[in-house]
Amino acid sequence: MINRETLMQFYHLIPAGERSDFLNISLKEALIQYARRKASEQIDEFRKEWKLKLSTKEIIKLKNYGRE
Repeated sequence: MINRETLMQFYHLIPAGERSDFLNISLKEALIQYARRKASEQIDEFRKEWKLKLSTKEIIKLKNYGRE
């Protein structure tokens, strides 16, 4: 549910012909940010679980080993 204040601001600021594009772009960007945040949380959890002192870059490199 979109709250009324946000919806009114959306209709006021975004012209009628641009609303679908605006929503699609905004949703795509939000999903990318969400996925990155979740991936970062998983890396942090992995690091804690295995008591690793590796950098995120090192963990990703190990995770992708053999996929190149």
